[in-house]
Amino acid sequence: MASSSEGYVDVPLGGEHQQPPPQPHPHPYSAPTMRKQPSRLTSGMKRLASRVTSFRVPDMGLRRTHSSAQPALKGLRFLDKTAAGKDGWKSVEKRFDEMSADGRLHQDNFAKCIGMADSKEFASEVFAAMARRRKIDPEQGLTKEQLHECWEEMSDNNFDARLRIFFDMCDKNGDGKLTEEEVKEIIVLSAGANKLAKLKKHAATYASLIMEELDPDARGYIEIWQLEKLLRKMVMEEGSQDQMDQASTSLAKTMVPSSHRSPMQKQIHETVDFIHENWKRIWFLTLWGIANIALFIFKFIQYRNRAVFEVMGYCVCIAKGAAETTKLNMALILLPVCRNTLTALRSTALSAVIPFDDNINFHKVIAVGIAIGAGMHTVVHLTCDFPRLVSCPSDKFQEKLGPFFNYVQPTWGTLLASTPGWTGILLVLIMSFSFTLATHSFRRSVVKLPSPFHHLAGFNSFWYAHHLLVFAYILLVMHSYYLFLTKPWYKKTDGCT
Repeated sequence: MASSSEGYVDVPLGGEHQQPPPQPHPHPYSAPTMRKQPSRLTSGMKRLASRVTSFRVPDMGLRRTHSSAQPALKGLRFLDKTAAGKDGWKSVEKRFDEMSADGRLHQDNFAKCIGMADSKEFASEVFAAMARRRKIDPEQGLTKEQLHECWEEMSDNNFDARLRIFFDMCDKNGDGKLTEEEVKEIIVLSAGANKLAKLKKHAATYASLIMEELDPDARGYIEIWQLEKLLRKMVMEEGSQDQMDQASTSLAKTMVPSSHRSPMQKQIHETVDFIHENWKRIWFLTLWGIANIALFIFKFIQYRNRAVFEVMGYCVCIAKGAAETTKLNMALILLPVCRNTLTALRSTALSAVIPFDDNINFHKVIAVGIAIGAGMHTVVHLTCDFPRLVSCPSDKFQEKLGPFFNYVQPTWGTLLASTPGWTGILLVLIMSFSFTLATHSFRRSVVKLPSPFHHLAGFNSFWYAHHLLVFAYILLVMHSYYLFLTKPWYKKTDGCT
C-alpha cells in the first residue's frame, strides 16, 4: 500500500490490468430464475463480483477491527492516520482554519482540506454521506467539531465504520437499500478517484453483474451485509484454500433464490414458470388430447356392445378406437399448414388464446398421433382380430358375423386381398414412407445413404413424398367405404372404421 504526498492511502478499487466485462444476463420478466455462478466472471470482475454467504452483518454497535473484506475498503481512499503522518489531524485542522468561512467548511473545500484534492468528486460524495447520516445540511457546511468527528470516522481502521461510510455513499436516498443505479454511481466515483478508465467505462455492466449475483431473488436492491460479501470477493484469492472452499459452499447455498431453496419449492416454481410461458400450448394440446381420448372411448364402448365383441373381444374395441382417433387426426393434419388461413386468423382475437405460430409443431404432433393410431389399429387387427375371426367356430361365426361376410367365413388370404385389406396395407406403406422422409435426419440430409438411395435424403424427397398423402386420403375413403362390419352407407364415415 502506497502513501501519497497528500497524506491518504491510494489503493485502486479495481486491478491495474483490466479486461472488458462479460455481458450480464437480463433479469427475467416475471418470476426469478436461476443465475449462473460467479465462476463465470472474468478477471475484470474479480474485484467487483459478489461471493455471497448466508451470514448477515448485524447493524448494531458491534465493532470489528478486522475483516477479510477490510483490505478492499482501502481502495475507497479512506484516510489513514499513519499515512497522514504524526500531525494528521493537525494538518487538517490548519487547513480548516485557512478555508473555513464563519467557522464552517463548505463542501467545495472539503476535498482539499482532508488531503484529497485530486479526487474532489469522490471526496464530495464522502462529505455528502457523512452529512446525510448526521442530518447536516451540506449547504451550511461542517463546523470544526463535526469535521473532527468525520475525520476520526474516516481514518478509523475499524471495518464496520469504513463499511458504513461506503454504504452511506452508495445509499443516496438513505433508505438502507442499494439499487443498481446507486451501485453504478459509486463504481464510477471509485474508478475516477483511482484513475481506472476501463473500470469507469464498464461501470453499468459491472453494476448489472453485481445485482445479478447479489440479488438472485430479483428484489431490485441489496443490503449492507451483501455489500460486505462483495468487498470480501476483492480479497478472496488472498485467503487460504479452506476459506475459499467454505465461501464457495456458502455461496452455493445463498446464491440459490428463495423459491429454489428446497426441492419442492424448486419444482413448484419451475412448474409455475413453465405454465406461464406455455399456457397456450398446454390448453390447446389438452383440448386435442381430450378429443382423441373421447373418440377412442366412444368407439370402444360402441363395439363393446355389438355382436362382434362375442367373437373378437376387446381387440376389436381397441382397433376401432384407434381408428377413430386416426380419422380425427387425418382431418386435422392439413390445417396447421394452410398458410393463408393461418395468416388471416392471426389478426383475429383467437390469436390471444391459440398459438398459431406453433403451427408446424402442432402439425408434427398430429402426425405422431396418426402414427400411433394407425399403428395400433394395424397391429391389433393382424395379431388379434384376424386370428380370432379365422379360427372362430363356424356355427358361432354364422350366428354373430355371418350377415357381414355374406355367410362365408374369411381366411387370411381373403382378408388381406379384400378392399379394406389391400387399401390398409397401402395406407401403412405410404404413411411410413412419407413420415420417415419427413424426419430431421432425412429432411436435412443428415443420413448418408449409398447410391442410388442417397436421393431419398434431402428436402426435395421430403416435399414430393408428402404429396403421396393425396393418395392416402383416397385410400382412406375406400378403406372405410368397403369395411366389413357396417353396411348402411350413412353409417360409414371417411375414417378407418
